[in-house]
Amino acid sequence: MSLKQIECVVMVAKLKSFTKAAHKLKMAQPSLSQSINTVEKQLGVPLFDRTTTPISLTHAGEVYLTKANAIIELYNDLNIQMRDVTGFENGKLRLGFSQTGYHFIPNALSLFYKKFPNADIKVSQVFSTLKLEKMLLDGDIDIATLILPLSSTELNYKILKEEQALLALPITHPLAQKAKKRAKGYPLIALSDLKNEKFILPKESQRSRPIYDKIFKKAGFEPHIMCETETFDIANSIVVSGIGACFTLPQFIKEDKADKLMLFNIDEPLLQRTAVLAYRKDKRLSRIANEFLSMAKSL
Repeated sequence: MSLKQIECVVMVAKLKSFTKAAHKLKMAQPSLSQSINTVEKQLGVPLFDRTTTPISLTHAGEVYLTKANAIIELYNDLNIQMRDVTGFENGKLRLGFSQTGYHFIPNALSLFYKKFPNADIKVSQVFSTLKLEKMLLDGDIDIATLILPLSSTELNYKILKEEQALLALPITHPLAQKAKKRAKGYPLIALSDLKNEKFILPKESQRSRPIYDKIFKKAGFEPHIMCETETFDIANSIVVSGIGACFTLPQFIKEDKADKLMLFNIDEPLLQRTAVLAYRKDKRLSRIANEFLSMAKSL
């Protein structure tokens, strides 16, 4: 059986759908089905139980998948080593980033392309850091920008920077007006002073949401949530309009909005964020990927 046939089986097992697998592999579904039928005939056993919804692996399929994944990993590792030997400057690099890398990735790519203009780089923007972790573990990307702690113990990382999330209020808010008259810098505020305020928070599916829930619990009140969003930009825009409060980072505030809100520091260790570049422990990184990690750390 060919490597292409093995990849077909692995993709169907991963997506639990012939239709989705065919789309992902950019091939017609009948061709995909025929390829898998050929493998099953060669082996003499079915690999998939097609009576379940979604389809599932048979016992033989589970055994096959373990070895198939190993074969694909070895093949990819071989390609990486050969590219490193023959000229890593033309290598392939797949990056993934969420809001964590919103300002960092463009600058890093600009410098990287100047040094390696022939590199084959693909970048994926994903709102969910949990999805980014899954993409790393599935081998869809090589490196991703994430926030500690990581959910998986199968990932390694290099620290990019540490940052402190701040609380934003409209500049017209009484507390903002009062703070504006005091010393420069981010004035300190107690979260309990805002128990009657409306809040714009990340969606419950976002990894940062449990952290904010814990912060409110420590402050002794349940927030009045006016809006849930996936991006800092939307939260900042609502606050700039004169409504509510949100947690944000200075780099996500656009210049035309900076004078329309006031940032406050909250004495809360949970608001400390450590941004990292993560990659799989068990996967060999190409020389060009290691070059990117080194360059990114120097920014």
